Amino acid sequence: MKVLFVCTGNICRSAMAESLFNHHAQQQDLEMEAHSSGTDAIPENEATDLAIEVLADRGVDLSCHKAQQLTTKQITESQILIAMTRQHEAAIAKEDQQARLRTFLAGEIPRIGSQIGSLGSRALEDWLLALNEARGGHMTSGRLRDEISDPWGKSRDIYEQTAKRLEGYIVHMIRLLNDDQRPRA
Repeated sequence: MKVLFVCTGNICRSAMAESLFNHHAQQQDLEMEAHSSGTDAIPENEATDLAIEVLADRGVDLSCHKAQQLTTKQITESQILIAMTRQHEAAIAKEDQQARLRTFLAGEIPRIGSQIGSLGSRALEDWLLALNEARGGHMTSGRLRDEISDPWGKSRDIYEQTAKRLEGYIVHMIRLLNDDQRPRA
């Protein structure tokens, strides 16, 4: 399974989310992989020093990250797209209308997934459709609390809060997606 995290510059939020997701998925030996990109990224920019530092404190290495600009290819190759804000969600839809049903704000999958249940034995496409329907089916209906604010240019404390929030969402999302939750034959 391939997940794409999207923010603006791909040097803070989505970069941290990608690394946190991959870290937790690898710890559980899951066949899931995250990537990230930005709607206004400068390719090859490195992650911010504070993003690198707060993830290093969690045992996650972000030092080799290089920013990528969002592309249609990245969108079409990803089964799930996670936008940090509604503006990023709209940018994904502008690039590829077919991605609307599998694009969610950072907090939506954990919040709505808690209501409808884990992936379990359902096909991923069916589960994503159920998530989409549970949010009302409208891309911009995500609650403000489902968004992740940009920590760029802010204090280390704000970066810490951002990383903590992202990690909480990601751990919950992986739990909802984890194949180990599927009924065994």
